Amino acid sequence: MAGVRALARAGARPGGGRRTGSREDPSIRWWMRHQLWIPPVSAAMVGACLGIFLVDAPRAVVRVLSGTAWQATAGEARGMLSATLGIALTSLSIVLSLTMLVVQSAASQYSPRLLRLYLHSAGIRVVIPVFVTTSVFCLLATHEFGLVSGPERAPRPALALAMLLLIACEGALVFQVLNTLQLMRVENLVRRVVQDTLGVARTLERFCSGDMEAPPPARARTAKAWPIQIRSNGFIAAIDARALLTTATARRLAIHLERAIGEPVIQGEEVGWAEPEASGSSAQRETAEMLVLGAIRLDRWRDEDRDIALGVRQLVDVAIKALSPGINDPYTAVEAVDQLTFMLCGLSTMRLGPRVLADDSGVPRVFLPGASLGDYLTLATDQILRHGATEPAVALRLLRMTAAVGQRAAAEEDRRVARELLRTIRTVSEQAQQGTASASVLRQHAEALERALAGGPWPALPAIGF
Repeated sequence: MAGVRALARAGARPGGGRRTGSREDPSIRWWMRHQLWIPPVSAAMVGACLGIFLVDAPRAVVRVLSGTAWQATAGEARGMLSATLGIALTSLSIVLSLTMLVVQSAASQYSPRLLRLYLHSAGIRVVIPVFVTTSVFCLLATHEFGLVSGPERAPRPALALAMLLLIACEGALVFQVLNTLQLMRVENLVRRVVQDTLGVARTLERFCSGDMEAPPPARARTAKAWPIQIRSNGFIAAIDARALLTTATARRLAIHLERAIGEPVIQGEEVGWAEPEASGSSAQRETAEMLVLGAIRLDRWRDEDRDIALGVRQLVDVAIKALSPGINDPYTAVEAVDQLTFMLCGLSTMRLGPRVLADDSGVPRVFLPGASLGDYLTLATDQILRHGATEPAVALRLLRMTAAVGQRAAAEEDRRVARELLRTIRTVSEQAQQGTASASVLRQHAEALERALAGGPWPALPAIGF
């Protein structure tokens, strides 16, 4: 859908602080990062241009490069380029074989949703384009040398570049092997998820800097309101709140969205409603609806660029996959819960929850849903507790995660959710481990954490939790 660009404004607003004008619509950088075909195609074009230019290079270029250009006949040059192409293709096959094995192992052992870490890694963005450039250059240069007549030996700049590209390919091979081996460690995988998710949260927090500081509750729907119906199937990947505010201000609307980022929507489904201050024609309403829908970007799957809950879900998937009978790896689940603790404690200092945007006069115009810290904490504990209640180490980490988030939460509602979850985790884990020595340890540690939430000292982790 065609996006609507938000107008950048500055200045004070009643009840809303200052508007930063931060763009929330997808940028060219986002588009290039998600279109995986762009780097290889660009690399192929560069290799083709170099291959055509350097074989029949102008005399001025040959004179400049005569000190570095190799002396060879056209036949010798074709042979060297063919050998270089063979080495490059062999190295590329090693890179692809190793990467595919690691990706398959990570998908089956941890979570298929972690494959994005490989798709956006340097192997896709840098290493493969290097091999594509070398291969296309060698192919085009070999073809061009076939058109060169004469048996004399002459400086061949193309051969010098081919050797440089071959060295780059071998360096890329070593880099990709080391990078892939690093991504085989689950600690690096889950840490990358935390870093990416907190980066997304910081980006969203910048977008919220111009929102109302004390947003009013959403208004009830009236008879003048008309529904906002989505035009296609997909997942809500991003919502350009500034574009919605521009549309709502220009057309005197109050826009209420009821679907959050990450939710699946069906064609024709109502995702919210808009209420005009004065009745207008059907053409005006249709134009306004198209502008509103243009600010809602759909994708074929959930996109991590705006979806904090997706990062939480990925770590939860790693934990419950590790706790499955087929894998039975509790320590990986413990590592995932530890990283969830780092993530949620980082989120506790950020602005979360619903958003309300007002116009320059302070009138609330755009109402957007959003998950609170308590919602993310519930999402992080629910499934892991269900599958890991019988594992003392996992239960202890869940208790500590919940207490740590409750201790740092700024909103009273989030602290209440943390206290309730702490009691739930204690009850479920004690029932699952009833009659064992671990049950008393869990009970004592949970009581110590409850005292810590009331202002007491933070307890040490029991030995069975290591």
